[in-house]
Amino acid sequence: MNIWAWIGLLGIILLTLIPLKKEKRTKEDFRKVIVTVLIVLGIIIAVVIFSVNYLVALITGFIASIVLDKKTYTKKRLIIYGSIVLVIGIAGYSVFRDNPNYVMNHLKDNPQSTSFYLEENGERLITYHSDIVRPLASTVKMLIAVEYAMQIDAGILNKDDAVPVDDLNRYYIKNTDGNAHEEWLRTMNEEGKVNNNKVMLHDVAKGMATYSSNANTDYLIDLLGIAAINERAQSLGLTQQEEVYPIVSALLIPDHIKTESMDEEQLIKELESLPNEEYRELARELSKQMKMGTIKAEEITFESALKVQKVWSDRLIGASANDYGKLLGIISNDELPAKAAETARDLLEWPMQLNEGNQEQFTHLGAKGGSTAFVLNDALYAENHKGHKIEMVLLTDDLNIWQNILISHNLNSFESKLLSSVEYRLKVQKELTQ
Repeated sequence: MNIWAWIGLLGIILLTLIPLKKEKRTKEDFRKVIVTVLIVLGIIIAVVIFSVNYLVALITGFIASIVLDKKTYTKKRLIIYGSIVLVIGIAGYSVFRDNPNYVMNHLKDNPQSTSFYLEENGERLITYHSDIVRPLASTVKMLIAVEYAMQIDAGILNKDDAVPVDDLNRYYIKNTDGNAHEEWLRTMNEEGKVNNNKVMLHDVAKGMATYSSNANTDYLIDLLGIAAINERAQSLGLTQQEEVYPIVSALLIPDHIKTESMDEEQLIKELESLPNEEYRELARELSKQMKMGTIKAEEITFESALKVQKVWSDRLIGASANDYGKLLGIISNDELPAKAAETARDLLEWPMQLNEGNQEQFTHLGAKGGSTAFVLNDALYAENHKGHKIEMVLLTDDLNIWQNILISHNLNSFESKLLSSVEYRLKVQKELTQ
């Protein structure tokens, strides 16, 4: 929760306490105060401890306040609230029902900010603006996973090497990855995979691929070597892949360059004016300081404004959908050395373990998504039990909050329908080539 959320909740409590100042306080006044305070505390506990979305917790709290208000249970109010619930329910169903065509229509209506690539059994079926470089967000972790697999194959790294959790936490800034790193660590502890505060290197890589821990990612970028990752991209033929640089430390650049006299608009202009190489070098230098402990991640409070985050999002490592379609094909067609191929699949085919239904439908299913407040990407490869293969890459940028929510909600049904229906693949091909 940000500072405004705290102010809002505390404001509700203070406004509720006002009736207690009256000389003639009733039991009903006390009851209202107790109920309101408990609801607000419930919202705080849900968000802070159980990581519930703040908006969801707030709406739930609002509904609870209505349900627990005695005045609700009059005939007039029941009709009013019932009508509101009915209207919201109908509107919610019409908007949030599964609608794979929403993603297709978004692609069609936003050619300037979207790309889509689909290959079927070695034949490129859809290449919709797939040669445009767009921010990858966490989808770049697929390339890092491949370089990790190659270094395991070459004997440079050992999967069973122990990694101190403290070394990983040096790269973790709270509230910057949707609790991915904390969720991964919690799972590691529950499964007994943390020994003497250390985890195995391969579990670190899985935390990057499966949970999308940015801290694990920056640790691996340093361990593998930026030069090695960039050279791997070139050797694999990813001609539009931008140079890799640390993800987490780039979040610190605004505070690093900001002066006391700068307002938000001036800061954004300063960030946008930084040449790419200077920006990346600054991210690398700040990452080194995080590794050494000169910058202590645990002491950082991240509250960057959305407009500033937009600059960070825009300058994330980029590539084209063509590049990642090619990378998917390399993995899916076992073009990597045998041990490297096995390692890469082990990292990326987490959907096979996540959903037993996928095992019934596919021999292989690997994926890596990526998102920010403005970006929602996904890259996946699939092979069914008959040997039929599909690779697809979706890159979207410049999303508003509503578009982000709806694409996220409908992406699974869009991809599932493409994977299962020849007719739908041809329909999408036709719509995107008109």
